[in-house]
Order: sequence, then C-alpha cells, then structure tokens
Amino acid sequence: MMTLDTLLSQFGAEHKCLKTACELVTVRELRERSARLRKNLIQAQGSCVVLCVQSPLTLIEALVALDGFSRAIFLLPYGLDSDIEQRLIEAAQCDYRLEDKGNLTPLRAQLTSTELNRLPTQWLMATSGTTGVPKIVAHTFDSLTRTMKRDTSCGSSYTWGLMYDPSRFAGLQVVLQSLIGGSCLAVPSSLVFEVQVTALLKQQVNALSATPSLWRKLLMDGRVFDLTMTQITLGGESVDQSLLDGLRHKFPAARITHIYASTEAGAAFAVNDCLAGFPAKWLNSAAAPVPLRINDYGHLLIKPAVLAQGVEIQSRLDASGYLDTQDMVRQLDDRVFFLGRASGAINVGGNKVHPEEVENLIREIPEVLDVCVFGKSNSLMGQLVAAELVIADGTDPKVLRPKIYGHCRAKLEAWQCPAFVTVVDQLQETVAGKRERIN
Repeated sequence: MMTLDTLLSQFGAEHKCLKTACELVTVRELRERSARLRKNLIQAQGSCVVLCVQSPLTLIEALVALDGFSRAIFLLPYGLDSDIEQRLIEAAQCDYRLEDKGNLTPLRAQLTSTELNRLPTQWLMATSGTTGVPKIVAHTFDSLTRTMKRDTSCGSSYTWGLMYDPSRFAGLQVVLQSLIGGSCLAVPSSLVFEVQVTALLKQQVNALSATPSLWRKLLMDGRVFDLTMTQITLGGESVDQSLLDGLRHKFPAARITHIYASTEAGAAFAVNDCLAGFPAKWLNSAAAPVPLRINDYGHLLIKPAVLAQGVEIQSRLDASGYLDTQDMVRQLDDRVFFLGRASGAINVGGNKVHPEEVENLIREIPEVLDVCVFGKSNSLMGQLVAAELVIADGTDPKVLRPKIYGHCRAKLEAWQCPAFVTVVDQLQETVAGKRERIN
C-alpha cells in the first residue's frame, strides 16, 4: 500500500523538500518529525483524526504521520464558522482532534479500536462551500495523486509557492505535487496574503498555483514581476482570456496551465494552450483526457478513472457513471467556455445571469483592473445585478460608470446589465481564494 511516507522514502534522504523562513527541511528530517508525531499519536491508530491545524508545516508533518496509520484524516479548512465546523466534524465521525502543538483530544466516548490500518487511509475534505454549506468528500491517496506529474528530473527544477490553504483541495494538490514531483515547496508561516507574497519573493519560487482571483491580485500588487516563473497554474474558477493574455505578457517564458479540478471530481484535466475554455473536440471523444459530456441543462459531466466517495458524489452520478460537476458551460465553435456554477447564477425576474460572464465583459474596459459581480436583493425582481470595481489610478468613476453601462448594454440583454456599479479599493476573496458570491 503506497502512503505519503513510503513515497518520500524513495527520494534521497538529503533531498530538500520544504523551505520556510527559518530552515530548509530535507526528506530525512520531514520523515523523522512525522515518525515522532506518529509515536505520540499511537492511541489514534486506526481511528478518524480531524486536523485543526493552522501551521502549513505542521499540517504536512501530520499528513505524512497519519497516512496509512489512521483510518481517516479529515482536513478541516481554516476560517469556517464554528457551527459549520462542528457539523462537519460530527458528519465525518471523527474520533480525535489534532491541533498545532500536537495536542490530541478524544471527541467521542466510544472510540474506534486502535488496530493497525490495513486499508488505504481515507482523506476526508470539505467542499469549498462558495455557493452553499460545505459537504464532505472522501478521497484516497490514489485518487488525489492519479494525475500528478512524477517526472522528478523535471520536478526537481521547481520551487513551488503556496497561495492556498493546504487543508483545501487546491492547496493539498500543490503540497502533494511538490512532494511527489521531487520539487521544493516554499511554506509560508501563515495564510495572510502579505506573508505569502513575502515567502514567494524570499524563496524565489518559480512555480505557482492560484485561483484567477488571486492571480489578478498578484498582478495588481506587482511584486511577483521580480520572479522568474517557469510554471503558472490556475484553477478553482473559470479563467478569462484577458487574464491569460496578461500572464503570458508578464511571464513570457512560463508554461501556463489551467487545471479543471474540484474537491468532488479531483483533478480532471488541464489546458495548456493559453486559450480560455477547452477544445470542443474533447466532448464525447476517446481522445479527451477524461470522458466529457454536456447535459441538457448545460452542465459539464465528467467520468474520471478514479472518483472520490461520499453521499454528495453518489447523488450526482448518472446511469453511465458520469459526474454532474454543476459547472455551466457553453460551446462556441471549436471551444467550450465555462460560465460559472449553476447554483451561483443571479435570478433577475426569472432570468439567469452568470456573474462570470458579466465580469469578463467589464474587464474588456482598460480602466477596470478587477471586478466582482453579484446579486443584490430587490423586492420587485427578486435580484438585480451589482458590480464592485477596482479601477486604475487617475480614473474618474463618474466618467467610467456610463462607459461600463454602455459597453454592457451593447452586448448583453437588459436584465444581464449591472444596475449598481460601486468603486472599491480592493476586492475580497474567500479563504479558498475565490470571489465570494452570496446571492
């Protein structure tokens, strides 16, 4: 049975796999720290352990210690509401709670027997909950790593940065890809944006994965221009052409990859041609990275070779084993474009508006640096479209607003156009690095 620890044992003991502000951590040191932690957690053997850990380094050590040792690991995302956190812990049937200093707390009176775990450890993860309450999805080490690059001759040249919470699917993917690929991971001391950017610069990362929202924030911040990027990865949200063009302009030597992945589906496929969307020829084709379809509702369906488990997954499988991703797509000529989550649409008098579609149009205006479109309650129409903008220095909002209204009315239906436009200093991301859309 392959575990994270046995995988690490295949690398040279002095291979440097982690960087922090204070130290370089070798494979030998990481495995030794994890072994000591495992010894202190002997009572949790064969049980389900929830990781309530804020330190990314401590989390990585715990993952190495517990994979193959515990029955299940529940990676509790940082920043959840306490009520939701408690509901998720109960739903996952956790036996123990592990915190930053290695403190292990029993959570149930009747605990699972501490027998040697002979089955692959389940990696329990919460969905992002961007448009609803998070749900639990069960992965294994195999389902999490099946699409990862294992070419260490290439991977050894990468120093990956970490812009995600490693307790969430996207962050865990970065951690595992770095470890499996023989790369070095620059681990920030916290998930605060300023701390993360400082770590990117200090450790001179050349590979970075982030949501489109975070990439726009990094481009507006500007300090990443001092980095020599080799690999740029985007995921978690739909990617528009203007962002891809901007990244290609700023980092002409970098390979730019848009990964389509989710907690439920895992990493499904990647697009490397610097074009928004994916090739339409992949639909209903054996040549596609995974089998892909579009159903009658415009939802993308996929059929990964290895699928996560859980009630949420089973409820979204059709008779042919295709998973409804609940992502809306539209085919235009030889390309399929992402419109957004089905549950994220704004309802304007019964008409559905996809926020991302309106955002992409507004971003065509040069004075707009970034935009977030969302639904605003209205007693007559149910909701109206609203937009918050970050604009270029020296731009007069009074001049810009009519320009935005005119640009939208020329290309959208009246009910799709923003009824409210507000200029803000900055846009906020969720803890998952995505735009928060509470409609």
